[in-house]
Formats: sequence, structure tokens, C-alpha cells
Amino acid sequence: MGKDLSVIIVNYNVSAFLKLCLFSVRKASGSLDVEVFVVDNASEDDSMEMVKREFPEVRLIENKENVGFSKANNQAIDLATGRIMLILNPDTIIPEYTFTRLLQFYDEHPDAAGVGIKMIDGTGKYLPESKRGLPSTRDFVYRFSGLSKFFPRSKIFSRYYAGHLSSDKTWVVQVLAGAFIAFPSKITDKTGALDEDFFMYGEDIDFSYRLSFEGNNYYYPEITIIHFKGESTVRDKDYINRFYGAMLIFTKKHFFTKYNRVQKKMISFFIKLIISFMKFTLIFHKKKKTDKEVLSDSHIYIGSEKGYDILRNAGWHKKILRVSSFDEIDTSEISKKNVRTGMIVDTGYVRISELVEFMKDNSDEFVYSFMSHDHSFCLTSAGANSTGQIKYF
Repeated sequence: MGKDLSVIIVNYNVSAFLKLCLFSVRKASGSLDVEVFVVDNASEDDSMEMVKREFPEVRLIENKENVGFSKANNQAIDLATGRIMLILNPDTIIPEYTFTRLLQFYDEHPDAAGVGIKMIDGTGKYLPESKRGLPSTRDFVYRFSGLSKFFPRSKIFSRYYAGHLSSDKTWVVQVLAGAFIAFPSKITDKTGALDEDFFMYGEDIDFSYRLSFEGNNYYYPEITIIHFKGESTVRDKDYINRFYGAMLIFTKKHFFTKYNRVQKKMISFFIKLIISFMKFTLIFHKKKKTDKEVLSDSHIYIGSEKGYDILRNAGWHKKILRVSSFDEIDTSEISKKNVRTGMIVDTGYVRISELVEFMKDNSDEFVYSFMSHDHSFCLTSAGANSTGQIKYF
């Protein structure tokens, strides 16, 4: 008999993120019949040793080379037995209710094909790619001209991120984010699995588009997860080639048949022009500053006494106030400061669902650090477009 849910995670050199993710997956599984796959694309860190040692329930597929995101997912899809399948990024932390609500949503929506959720980054800010429209040349123009930022809720100028749709309501949408995309296992008999022409990026757009022919794709914000995003992605020339090159692959695959020869050349030229422009901007890339850029010298720690002792003995921060719950934090006093307070959260101690809600309400007041359940490291997130810092103990 098949499982309730199959969770598929593709990993590449992000051991710390993967540990946080798998622990949250374990807690979310609860009494459900869940199988978890980790497909590793020839990581050079200790990812595989960590999984074997700490998460023996996980089914491992170890590739000897990096076969790309799509092919790696397909390896697990071929073996999975779940009624519902979930593609999940390793740089995510999910609340305890995630799988229960996801399965319930499918039970209540027999028309559902793909299901995506609300995502926040490691600072608590909403990630607009949680719901999207199908990308077009026009959308690229609006996005890179800045019109989508000037009119973030416009149905015309902000169609790429479906800005006209509230992030707090359930909607039928065109494109779901590959960081968390669920689908019924039987649907791939009609749609096929992920297209392996997409090595990385763009496969979620292509898969969402094909899913939409077999049912509705839903954005479901009653599930909100933390997606670190930029923490595990190096934004270099290879990233630009793959990310924007995927748009060209998608356009050629699905829409070139309705264009004449001149139009095809113009579209190809425009996308290649964007790739060249984005590579040029790397020269001038600088970290964005905010009004609360400076971190205060005091930190709040929510967690066990053991974790608290480890932090103090490591001398990581001089001033650490330990509290046992989010209710003990006076956010009104903290908001008066012109610096952001550090918050260290023991992920093995707190409920992730409570952490997510707190982060959503206090994204500008704190710099969050996530301590692993075994107190072996803290991961500090600087935002969706910055590289996080990991402190090992």
C-alpha cells in the first residue's frame, strides 16, 4: 500500500541547511505515513555522512556527479509511492502542521493539481515568488524597467509575481515555486515528470504549466514556510546563464510555434540581452543597507538551558537574554531602537509554527539565527539575496 506523502529533497553542498530542513520534516511527519528522499548531487561537504548518522529513516540516492535539479528529482519520483508528492528545497524550514494541512487541502479540493504555499525569507519578509504568472517578454520588460516595483499590485505591470492577488488568500495561480511544490503522484502519468532540459531554474515554471492542463494550481497561504533562498545560491555568471537561459528554453518549448521567424529571433535576442546586462551588473553589486543595518550588541535566546550554556561558553555574544517563549519578548520596546536586535532560536525547542508567525510580525526588528536541534551550529540569515553565516560549536 502506498504512503500518504513522499517528500523529495535535492541536495548540493548545503549540509547545515539540510539538517534544519530534515529535522522540521521529521516533526511535520508526526503520525502520518511519510517517506523522505534525499537525492545528493555529488556534494563535497559532509551532507551524506550527516544524513546517514542523524536521519536513518531517509532514503538516500547518492549521485557521483551533479545531474541537475530536474533529473535528481525524477530519480526519486520514479521510486516514490506516496499518494501526494512534495518537491522541497533543502534550504527550507517547515512548520509542524505542514503535511497535515497539505493532505487535507487535497482531500477538500479534488480539482487540485499543483499546490504551493506562502514563503518568507530568513528575516521574515514575504517572498513574492510564492505565486507567479507565466513569464512573457512583456513581463520581463516591466520587471527590468522597474515598473513592477512602482506598481506592485498592478495586474498588468506586476503580473510576473501576481501582485494583484493578496498574499494572504487562497488563489488559483499559473506558476508555483519549485522550493515547495506538491502534486498527486498519478498526475505525472499524464503530464510527465520534470523536464531534464532544465538543469536548474525554470523547471518549476514548465512543470506548473503542464500541471495546469490537468487541474488547478493553488497558492495556499495557510501553510507558511521559511525559505532562506539566497543563502544557498551563488549569484555569479553561471547562475545568470542558467536562470535566464531557462526562460529561453521554456519559451521555445511552449510558445515558439505561434511566432514567425522574425519574432523568434527578437525574443531570443531580448533574453540574451538581459543575460548580458545582468552579468554586467555583477560588477556593481553591493549589499543593500537599511535604516537598521547595525546589529545591537544584545541578543535574545529562545531555547533550552543546554543551548544557552553552549552559546555563553563559546563566547559568541556577550549579552544574551534567555526567554522560554515568544510571549516574553516586549517587541514595543525593541522597535524603539534604531538597531536590530539579534534573536537566536533553538529549532529543537520552539514550535516552528510559532516562530514563523513571530517572524512575519517582526521582520524589521530582529536578525534571526537558527540553532540546530543538536546545538552543533547557528545559521544567521541576512536576507533572500545575501549569503548566510554559519557558526559551529
